[in-house]
Amino acid sequence: MSGRTLTSGEITLAKQLYKDSIDYDKVKIHNESYLPFDMQRDNVAMTPNGEMYYMKNTYEPDFSLAGINQQHLFMHEMMHVWQHQKEYMVRTRGLFSGVVSYYYDLDGSLLKSYPMEQQACIVSDYWLLSNYTINDWINYRNYKGKFSLSDIEGLKQKYVKILGKFPYSD
Repeated sequence: MSGRTLTSGEITLAKQLYKDSIDYDKVKIHNESYLPFDMQRDNVAMTPNGEMYYMKNTYEPDFSLAGINQQHLFMHEMMHVWQHQKEYMVRTRGLFSGVVSYYYDLDGSLLKSYPMEQQACIVSDYWLLSNYTINDWINYRNYKGKFSLSDIEGLKQKYVKILGKFPYSD
């Protein structure tokens, strides 16, 4: 389990959302299962310890050059890196991620009040909405609430309100 460091393109991509709140030199990306005996599902990435584990069909040699779906997944997993570096119990909480909902509503609570996987979905979906088209966001989002195609700015403002001063340092 050696892993590779982030490419300069991946660091630039991650900084769009996480700025300098992550120690990027500590991040490794593995092209293998985190779980023994390759028990990690093929379409699942895992980031239990500040390092990302992608199976062969989801791994990219440089996620900054990958398609939207893979970049969205990368930004989601980077949130787990951020959580780990902020001392969230990612590995322990991740044991239950297969039974928790990744879907969320923007109900006005702050990001900290959402469960770990929903936090990752919220920040990666916000990044997607901010950097790609509304149709791309519709195709890949985990947001389950209502929205109007005629009020995309209102939708963005809901995210901004939830995110508050993210990425905060505490």
